[in-house]
Amino acid sequence: MRSFRNSSLAIILLTAASCVPLVAQQIPLDALMRGGRIHYDGQRYERAKEQFTKALTQYGATADNVALGQIEFWLGLCEEQLRNHASAADHFVTALEKDTTLVTKIRTDEPWQYLSWTALISATRESYNAEENDAALRYALVALKVDPSKSQTYALVANIYSALERYDDMRATADDLLKLDAGAPEALSLLGLYFLQKPDSLWLTKEARAVRWDSAGFFYDEAIAQYEKRFAAAKADLSKQLKLTDSVRVDQVVSKLVQKSRLLDQSELKRYVETDLDAAKQLAEIAQTAGRLFYAANNLNVASSRAGTAMLRAATETRADTSERFRAKAEALFGSAVEYDSSDFASLFNLGITQYQGKKDSLAERSLQTVIDGAVVPVGMLPPPWLDSLLALVTPEAAEAGNVQVTGTLVEKVDSILAAKGRKSVGFGWLYFPDLRSRKLTGPAAVADTLGMFLSLQTPQLIEQAYLWLGSSQTGLATTLADGGKKDAAKAGYLRAIGNLLIATKIDPNNSDAFQNLGICYRETDQKDKALRAFEAADKLRKQGR
Repeated sequence: MRSFRNSSLAIILLTAASCVPLVAQQIPLDALMRGGRIHYDGQRYERAKEQFTKALTQYGATADNVALGQIEFWLGLCEEQLRNHASAADHFVTALEKDTTLVTKIRTDEPWQYLSWTALISATRESYNAEENDAALRYALVALKVDPSKSQTYALVANIYSALERYDDMRATADDLLKLDAGAPEALSLLGLYFLQKPDSLWLTKEARAVRWDSAGFFYDEAIAQYEKRFAAAKADLSKQLKLTDSVRVDQVVSKLVQKSRLLDQSELKRYVETDLDAAKQLAEIAQTAGRLFYAANNLNVASSRAGTAMLRAATETRADTSERFRAKAEALFGSAVEYDSSDFASLFNLGITQYQGKKDSLAERSLQTVIDGAVVPVGMLPPPWLDSLLALVTPEAAEAGNVQVTGTLVEKVDSILAAKGRKSVGFGWLYFPDLRSRKLTGPAAVADTLGMFLSLQTPQLIEQAYLWLGSSQTGLATTLADGGKKDAAKAGYLRAIGNLLIATKIDPNNSDAFQNLGICYRETDQKDKALRAFEAADKLRKQGR
């Protein structure tokens, strides 16, 4: 007769057997990898990711580097197929760190190369734009290993080195790009940037410092010439695609395509091609040409602006005819930069400065007024709910500074509202209330305090300088009119200058130049007491070294 006790023991042993630790039931690594690849080939990327994640979880601590490299690589492919660029890039970086031989295999497989390079470049740009330059460099250098044939990768690497102030590495990268593509404008522009950005203290001799500006100008000129050829070629292709022979019409279409290519919402570009150009069947072809036009125009804007900055600095470090030669070249370059991007207010501001220095007061006034008109909006343009949100930022402490930065979702909403009102620029991230500096607020500002309050794209230093230089150019222009006997026009000019110079003094009460020009304007409009106080303020600030 069977023992009841023995039967119970069998049940206990059977139960115990079912509780064997999970590790004993692990799926072999090669089976997980094979299953993951089958799912991947069947475009079941989430399922594939699950398999490779299991492989990493179960074997991450025991597998050798070659196996770990394979796991990380396949996880990267899955994440990129799922459009998770950042996660994919991290897996690709880790994969190549674990197994350096993987890069050879990637280069021989076009889909693998494309997916890994795309993920790495996306992560590079995201990190670079967030000023996370060490992370950006890590991604970019791996992207360069994956596909060393793409010039934009070298340009990104060099720009990151520039941000990290590693100037010799920056130049070496530009030289590598020239070996890959002789005459590449991206490389020539980077060499110009090298001579522009390398600090004075790192030039070993006085002679080297002196010729750096000519070197910067040479490389930028070469780069600009190459980009102009690209722009002209794309423009010619567009003319053929749309069968346009009227050069004026071609220029109008090119301008619109470049302008709409700058927008984050590409639906406007699509609508313009399909509706305004009546070219729906050619959408893909024209969109590609628009991309070429935008790339060339954007680089022409950047190269011209940076070259202008180099020439402007050269003008301040030289004298007489040499200084004027550099100033005139800077003026031409900033003018070209604005031609390729009319919303580049920094270049427009610098254009105004060079025009003022060249005693072209009327042109300077026009340029600087355009900066103010484009970069400044009164807060009254915003509807009450969002105006209230801005006013809440104007605390008694902020009022003492005269400005506060607008951040987060609020600045995004402000941009959206202003865009609906016709303002296409984005980044109205500074709120100014210069009139409140002389008052003592006891709480947040109210609607009654909004007189003279405005939003701007520009930082306090630049916006103060814009008002200062505008007022100064208007002072010079009015003086010229007065010398020519045009008293009424001169008086109107002085009064315009007073308005802008007062804003400059409120934004920065320590600028002697603003008070000096203000004194001239008051004197010439017979406001003697105000003129005396302005001249006294200017003299006091100059004695303080301001």
